[in-house]
Amino acid sequence: MSRIVAAASRTDLLASGGTRAVLLQLDGDEADALASLAGQVETLLSESDPASPGLTRLFPVAYSDDTSAAAEFARYTRPELQKRKIDAAVTVREAVEAASALGIDDERYGHNIEIDPEALLAWLTFLTDLRLVLADSIGVADDGSLSDAAAAASEELAQLRELQRGVYDWAAFLQDSLIGAVEADLP
Repeated sequence: MSRIVAAASRTDLLASGGTRAVLLQLDGDEADALASLAGQVETLLSESDPASPGLTRLFPVAYSDDTSAAAEFARYTRPELQKRKIDAAVTVREAVEAASALGIDDERYGHNIEIDPEALLAWLTFLTDLRLVLADSIGVADDGSLSDAAAAASEELAQLRELQRGVYDWAAFLQDSLIGAVEADLP
């Protein structure tokens, strides 16, 4: 299982010389999965069709009662928002692909990633986007419950959704752990 360390207290682990970074430690399977998921989110976000099913929660309609105002709002805000979300997915994918042991002698965690303060927002953005995409696919409602359609799915689809739910929960764990590590560093 992955582990996140508030690195300010572990400067011996930081190649960066003790900046207030967070150290994310992953095993090989977790690193492969995270890099793949970041690449998939990057690809999904690169789609230009705002009506793509996987994008509905990432780019919600601003004015549900006024289609003209909603279209105008999307025209001015979506390109920059989409670019920031793609950049966040790329940041995560590249960091995971570049991960190394960092000289840490721990066989469980061969992929260690220093997440510096500048990259932290990109990581949190990506994890939020990943969870939103998965929630939409699984059928998780805004209140956290499963939709009726998700509950009545075929056994094969139910198994797929169970796997997706595991990834959703893992992304929530990573997100919560990153926030906790940063909060532990605050005065």
